[in-house]
Amino acid sequence: MTINTIALSGCTPTPLANYLKALGVLRLVASPSNNVTGEAADSEVRGFWESERFHLRTRLNIDMLMRFFLENYAPSPIIAPWNGGSGFYPGDNKNGIEPLARTGVAPRFVSLSSAIQISSDAIERQGFTSRPEVASKLDFIATLRRCLSDAALNWLDAVLALSGSRLNFPPLLGTGGNDGRLDFTNNFMSRLVSELPPAGLFDVVTGNPTADTEKFLHASLLADGSPGLHTVAIGQFSPGSAGGPNATTGYEGISRVNPWDFVLALEGAVMFAGAATRRHQGRQEGGASFPFTVRPTGAGWGGVANSDEGGTRAEFWAPMWGQPARYNELTGLLKEGRAVLHKKVARDGLDFARAAASLGVSRGISGFQRYGFVMRAGKAYLATPLGLRNVEERASDAAKLINDLDVNNWLGRVRRLAREKSSPARARILVKRLEDALFAMTGAQVDPCSIQDALKAIGDLVGWMTISREALEKGLSPPPRLSDNWVRKADDETAEYRIAAALASLGWEERANRETDTRVAMAAHFASVDLPSMYKAHRQWDFQDNKALVVWGAGGFETNLAAVLERRMIEQSVRSLEDKLLDASAPARLNDIATFLEPGFDDARCARLLAGLVWAQPARLQFVKSRRIVPFAYAVLKPVVTSNRMLATLVEEKLVPPKLHVPTPPGLITSLRNGDVSMAVHSALARMRASGIASPFDSATIAHAGMTGARLAVALLIPLDHYGLKTLMERAYPQEKEFENVA
Repeated sequence: MTINTIALSGCTPTPLANYLKALGVLRLVASPSNNVTGEAADSEVRGFWESERFHLRTRLNIDMLMRFFLENYAPSPIIAPWNGGSGFYPGDNKNGIEPLARTGVAPRFVSLSSAIQISSDAIERQGFTSRPEVASKLDFIATLRRCLSDAALNWLDAVLALSGSRLNFPPLLGTGGNDGRLDFTNNFMSRLVSELPPAGLFDVVTGNPTADTEKFLHASLLADGSPGLHTVAIGQFSPGSAGGPNATTGYEGISRVNPWDFVLALEGAVMFAGAATRRHQGRQEGGASFPFTVRPTGAGWGGVANSDEGGTRAEFWAPMWGQPARYNELTGLLKEGRAVLHKKVARDGLDFARAAASLGVSRGISGFQRYGFVMRAGKAYLATPLGLRNVEERASDAAKLINDLDVNNWLGRVRRLAREKSSPARARILVKRLEDALFAMTGAQVDPCSIQDALKAIGDLVGWMTISREALEKGLSPPPRLSDNWVRKADDETAEYRIAAALASLGWEERANRETDTRVAMAAHFASVDLPSMYKAHRQWDFQDNKALVVWGAGGFETNLAAVLERRMIEQSVRSLEDKLLDASAPARLNDIATFLEPGFDDARCARLLAGLVWAQPARLQFVKSRRIVPFAYAVLKPVVTSNRMLATLVEEKLVPPKLHVPTPPGLITSLRNGDVSMAVHSALARMRASGIASPFDSATIAHAGMTGARLAVALLIPLDHYGLKTLMERAYPQEKEFENVA
């Protein structure tokens, strides 16, 4: 038996009508109940997505597929007698339902006609003259479930779900099969058999196709040219068709629709059957779980604000798969379809994106087309495409980083605060930036800039939290400890990033005796944090003892770095420490320092990166080769503003004597900030000589033209690695004879 692969060019991921149409074709070809012969056109048919087109793998050829729809297709019983405008009540449009309610309909319409008759009888018994109110609707739907055929119940399960004493409606099908004034089911029947212009696709008595039905079918499935489109509504399923071809540019007009698009889209929607469930961990009450449908979030929408989420009904993540799948396999996938994040069902768009990137989705899915049901015209919603998201074979490393923010539900609490009605506009903006950055990190291809954006957003958000009464009242804690992978993955090998990473590592050096831990993490200069908690996963505030450490303010980068340097020197004195508080676990390299001291260094970018990196566990970054030379004045000054512990690492290399003690000369930093570089250099040389390390150079011979003292001063705060310090010592303090290494 020959197996054909048919590319359905008219079945694409967008608009939603085309996606649902693809599923409808697969379902109808495989369904015995949708074939007047009582046998499936091809029970073994398979479908898959490739190059953003839906493909069928079937024993049918294209001509046989067309003949099935034209000659043997039996429409599903898609009705909504609980809705006003459904055709069942006085005043409703009767163009579709009235022909189907007659006796003697063609065999292909028997199932649909029977469902109409059963529903009409139920309405008559209930005495309804208009759509039932909420109190009566539950009983009425329960009655229908007892009377209707299995085929009709498939539609009921897709269009609504009973949950306790409530009805729940999947956003995919509006509110029970209608969107505003447009009832989908009545429109479905009209597209099939309307006897008034525009004529339906089939004659209700003979079942034969009408004049343009075949041409419309070719256009719908294969994207061929079509005859004049029908002037009818298509609702939320195809925003580009609603309101005419120029509606998206601000003009109003009539909708132009291929009737097969609407018919097949509803046939495909039948596959998304929801169910009452308690699968939402963390919630005690029951709820309705609709396949791949979550609460909306503005993340990843570009210029859409969090406040716009109120005008969005939900998000639908339409699954796509690259391996051929049978109808029953796909049905199982869609009925159970959900994304799982940390063993919990994803609740909104950001959760879903994270779950998809972490492979917390049903197997076999290669990607998702994201839709938001956004209110755009009156009370009508449009299924707005929000991007195609691929799922990789392995979990994204960048997406895994976001898990660090879930400690103590920090991310969830911050996001919840931003969505409260009383939340300040500033909080909403900052959280939206963070969500956008995190959403970008869930993508298949993530560059360091995406992670840097998230770090900047975290820094900006914490800056607001430290001065926000609302944040403190809600008990928001500092950000959890971010893993060192944040630092590594965000490295773009620029000096701005590497300087920020080195500064952020201040205070993370190892201490053997934890009971006498004197470390001061760099984050303490940005916010009042409890110092011991800084090295733990969950951090805490300390607005009493450590308030004086917070010196980072609204001033420039140089001003703030100078304030940090002075504060750390003061802390050394206040705490009666023998050594300087300038050690770091991930120091910078000389080439980065050289760039920092040259014109063109982006201070503002480095400052924003630093504000985020202080919440991450530091990491040593890979070496980047460079031949840049630091000014000689810096080589002279840096050793006297380096910890004795760090200088002691040069003892084995005979560059410093044992038991070295080099205090920072009083007034050195002040001299630099006042622009007197010569005085600072003179003090440094004298201090080193007093510590037993003489230099052959005299301060009068050291040129420092073009160097600003303020820049040199803050450069001294940046921690330097062993190799860089060794290079400086060999350059500024070369020794003619070796020091004796005595105990």
